Amino acid sequence: MNILWFTENFPPNKGGMARSCDRIVSNLRKHHQVDVYHFTNKIKPFISQANIGGSYTAVPVYEDASHTLNVLWSYISAQKQYSKTTVFVAYGSHLSLKGIPLYAKWLKLPYLLCLRGNDFDTAIFSNKKPDLLYAIKNAEAVACVSSEKVERIKNMDLNDKLFFTPNSIDASSWEILDADLSLAKDTRTGFTVTKTTVIGLVGYLKQKKGVDFFITTLLKSELSTNMHLRIVGELEPEIENKLQEWNLSYSVVVPESQSELMANYLSCDAIAIPSIYDGMPNVLFEAGILGVPILASKAGGLPDVLDDTNAFLFDPLSEESLLACISQFYRATDENLHEASKRLKTKLMQEFTPEKEVKNYLKIFKQIHN
Repeated sequence: MNILWFTENFPPNKGGMARSCDRIVSNLRKHHQVDVYHFTNKIKPFISQANIGGSYTAVPVYEDASHTLNVLWSYISAQKQYSKTTVFVAYGSHLSLKGIPLYAKWLKLPYLLCLRGNDFDTAIFSNKKPDLLYAIKNAEAVACVSSEKVERIKNMDLNDKLFFTPNSIDASSWEILDADLSLAKDTRTGFTVTKTTVIGLVGYLKQKKGVDFFITTLLKSELSTNMHLRIVGELEPEIENKLQEWNLSYSVVVPESQSELMANYLSCDAIAIPSIYDGMPNVLFEAGILGVPILASKAGGLPDVLDDTNAFLFDPLSEESLLACISQFYRATDENLHEASKRLKTKLMQEFTPEKEVKNYLKIFKQIHN
């Protein structure tokens, strides 16, 4: 089968979406040819690079989305390489969601719509809603990163070919070495004293991540007088301005390598994921596989992985629930924390492997081909 994969999220882009996309494509290429069309201006456009199991082509992005998609259509329609074995994939971006369903119609080909976090949550309440509804209704199959998305789309009665395709993590890529522990110790020494409780926030911290709600509640908790907030990633300017107003100890870092990222995870006593709405963030898997305790909301795909036995959970935007969660974490013994983290790591290594992830997609493509 020849799979044409369209996305705005792929290396050399950074971030969780790009890493997830790269992982899925790499594993699919062990079974099928996957030709990636990446909407980006970071690479010279329309010069295909041969990869093992497929190819990579950069698609130029213009200020006008309509012009971007018309340019790509001119290129795609001239290729004349499609057959009944070809499937289009629209993965994690509005340009893909808007353009690929129409390309597939014009070329009389099936397509798989992959809905990650914001693809659904943002579009459904915006002027992009008609594009989203059309894409869902006309897809040969819809792959959702959380069971919550599956249920919500099912209730819209637009498409009954819905599949739960959760993220995964390759545990072998996150093995902790002595050098990682040493770097983590040095990292922590650089921003706080030993007895302080360090809470980490990781990723691109947008409004949907619930950061301001989390911090204002944290300042009312038992941790307020002896806490350091370690922010690992990027902040929206509005949140950064608020951080400067709040009376708390914090530091911000953007890791330049996986070793630095691991060191920052390991330098924290817990990682917080206070999302208001979300997909299935990579930070959940990374913290979990490294054995760092997690405080998380019950938003999006988080409950697909986390429960009260392996993490500390609270209801989104509930101050009372979050304060109770923080108190439970604060009073937990080292043994309690270790056991919860161990259970989560075991669950990830058994149920959320790259092998199981790619099997979910292979099952979908098999059904589409049949």
